[in-house]
Amino acid sequence: MLIGTATSAHQIEGNNKNSDWWYFENSGRLKHKSGIACDSYNHFKDDINLMKKLKLNSYKFSIEFARIMPKRNLLDFEAVDHYKELISELKRNYIEPIPTLWHYTFPMWFYKLGGFEKKKNIAIFVDYVKALLNEGLDAKYVITINEPVVYALKSYLTKAYPPFKRSFRQAYRMINNLIHLNNELYDLLKKEGYQTGCANNLIYFGKARRIIPFLHLSEYFYNIRFIKYTKADFIGINYYHDMNLLLSLKLKKAQNEMGWSIYPYGLHYLVENYYNRFKKPIMVTENGIATTNEELKSRFISEHFEALLNAKKEGVPILGYHYWSLLDNFEWNYGYTKKFGVAYVDKKTGKRVLKKSAYSLKKIAEKYSTA
Repeated sequence: MLIGTATSAHQIEGNNKNSDWWYFENSGRLKHKSGIACDSYNHFKDDINLMKKLKLNSYKFSIEFARIMPKRNLLDFEAVDHYKELISELKRNYIEPIPTLWHYTFPMWFYKLGGFEKKKNIAIFVDYVKALLNEGLDAKYVITINEPVVYALKSYLTKAYPPFKRSFRQAYRMINNLIHLNNELYDLLKKEGYQTGCANNLIYFGKARRIIPFLHLSEYFYNIRFIKYTKADFIGINYYHDMNLLLSLKLKKAQNEMGWSIYPYGLHYLVENYYNRFKKPIMVTENGIATTNEELKSRFISEHFEALLNAKKEGVPILGYHYWSLLDNFEWNYGYTKKFGVAYVDKKTGKRVLKKSAYSLKKIAEKYSTA
């Protein structure tokens, strides 16, 4: 089984100056600035050394659109070479690279064109990916999009992410456009021999929907619909929580610093249910907790992986498990206030420091990671 961690470019690399997020961070529209982040663009080998110490054999990361194509139809070959070197270094250390093609951020020129809000712009992104593939992408697995439904809702309903709009109609249209984008990318990647999936953020609605029938509909639109209409070789699942305390009426349930309830069985249920529904292998592409309580984080990792193993024992084909995140990083509109990492970066030295919880992940990797 693949055992690893997950990150995204904007959250760890630093100085992503050509992106829409950088623009809004520095224009005052967003409260927090990513700045140098973890400086992983320059210290990716240090990050890989952490993975080696933890005996990990897989790494989900994103390739930054705004770096590769800072201007329309202009590839930055230095940036291309950077990601090729990152992938090569991972493979030299027997770590499976799992690149994500899009994780929330746009180059400003693409943002000004309307991003994926306009369906015609999908062709531009597909051409960008073609150009990227022409330069070489040495990977077996590729993630098309990270959390498409989350992006649509936070950008077009809650106004938390650019372009800060509030329209259910536009959110629904965005989800449909991202379904189309995924399928275009799948067709392209499949021809090139890649194993392709989308990283879907799923919530366990199970027990809460027994109390609130409306949640059946919510589960369909949040969890099921995107997967139902998208092409994939495997189903990527990002799982963090079930319904919140108010809806699930579990007032004594443990929480993390995001206010999310902790429910390991939810992962078991989702993995088993979505395999039975769609008959495709499952890859847990993200699973994590924001907390400074290292005992709680260690227990979270162990209990969620145990839940995954239980599903595997029942016959579900599991490709891998990825903890979010390798490092405490820039958590979008929360800035640096939420600590998901199994390691942190010393602000004075830039040194990566493993936390106690990292050794829970190492223990799992030592026992279950396979080539």
